[in-house]
Amino acid sequence: MECTRCHGFMMKELVYDLLENDGQFYVSGRHWAYRCVACGKVSDWVIEQNRQVVGKAVPTDEQTRNAEPGAA
Repeated sequence: MECTRCHGFMMKELVYDLLENDGQFYVSGRHWAYRCVACGKVSDWVIEQNRQVVGKAVPTDEQTRNAEPGAA
């Protein structure tokens, strides 16, 4: 598998989902993902699904600062 960011090698890796509650971290689950050995990009099925969602793009901070006052 090839990284879409830098075209480096993607390696399969076991990753853990963490939840924070009152400053304590708890492992909520684990699953397999791919991590690029060159740039560190992580890709899994949830990330890829979220990239496929069609809808209104969330503006970046830069776009928000440059927007005219009162414009929606």
